[in-house]
Amino acid sequence: MLETLRKKSRKSNIIRVILSVIAVVALLAISKFAIFDVITGPTKLDITANPDAYEGTYVTIDAEYFLYDYVEHTTTTTRKYGGKTTSTNGYSYVAFQSVDNYEADTSTWYFYSIYLDKSKQSSMNLKMDQAFEYWSDETGTVAPPDPITVTGTWTKMDSQMEQYFRSAMTELEVTEGEYDKFYFYELDTKNIGGLNAPLFWAVNAGAVALLLFAILSLLGLFSNAYIKNIHQYLQKDNTTSMAAIEADFNQARVIAKNVWVGQKWTIYMDGAKAKILANKDLIWGYYYSRTGRNSVSEMRLYTTAKKLYHISLSEKDTQEILKIYAAEQPQMVVGYTSELEKMYNKNYNGFLDIKYNPAIKEASTDQFFNS
Repeated sequence: MLETLRKKSRKSNIIRVILSVIAVVALLAISKFAIFDVITGPTKLDITANPDAYEGTYVTIDAEYFLYDYVEHTTTTTRKYGGKTTSTNGYSYVAFQSVDNYEADTSTWYFYSIYLDKSKQSSMNLKMDQAFEYWSDETGTVAPPDPITVTGTWTKMDSQMEQYFRSAMTELEVTEGEYDKFYFYELDTKNIGGLNAPLFWAVNAGAVALLLFAILSLLGLFSNAYIKNIHQYLQKDNTTSMAAIEADFNQARVIAKNVWVGQKWTIYMDGAKAKILANKDLIWGYYYSRTGRNSVSEMRLYTTAKKLYHISLSEKDTQEILKIYAAEQPQMVVGYTSELEKMYNKNYNGFLDIKYNPAIKEASTDQFFNS
């Protein structure tokens, strides 16, 4: 028995490990494996390097100058009963870095875009005012604005954003040239790995959970956790031995390769663990199914302790087991009706009077006469 259950458990754990690893890789791929960039820290963006080399990379830069909030990003919600509401999410700003070449006595300006949440609007308005005040100062007394460290994903602009950016540069009367370089990229602070930040963290939290599940399943290959429920049963019932359970298991009817219905016990695999039920404690059993997104196909068993057990089975396999119970467990009600459910919930003693109490009384009588 133990070897059979161990093999079933190992097979289940191996399948769990494989499926979990596949799911982890899939979730990480959805976020373009950006979690590794987040863990190791953002890459320092060299504004003078080829901007294409950083595409999709989690980067950081000390942004020097903000000039123009050229795009307002909004979300429009259509109400169920009519009407629409529009809310602002944030703004895209024209920013630039100034790199001096002291030997040539030249300065190159690198223009790009930065997206910031709407909560930053007031401070950004101040930064833009400071930038214009500094560059229009002819006295040399105005200090440059303090740089702001910005971290996000270096994202190539789509055609629409590029058009907005070009229009903004025209309004600012800046023309692309040798010393004014345009980067059609945005430092996106709301998205990581192509996902908005909350979704990114949710996806990666799911990946971590699945990874832990895979590790636990892997450890399960080398442990005796699969038999824990049977050991707990033996601890509660000191009149039963493992040898008796094994003897019953060896003559049990095997249903769907994962359920063993013996004379005294029903043993079944619940994932990677073996579960045991004493047949004498069963009072009701029936097939239950539900279709749709969260579909279910299972046998439901109720015990004298008013506990419900779910065993995943097809209708055919469930009916086969219920026939065995009907023939060998006279204390059990087999099959479902709404009246039975109502009685079980509202009049439990009345439910026991259907089969359980008469069967117990008859068994006691037979035992008395046999004695």
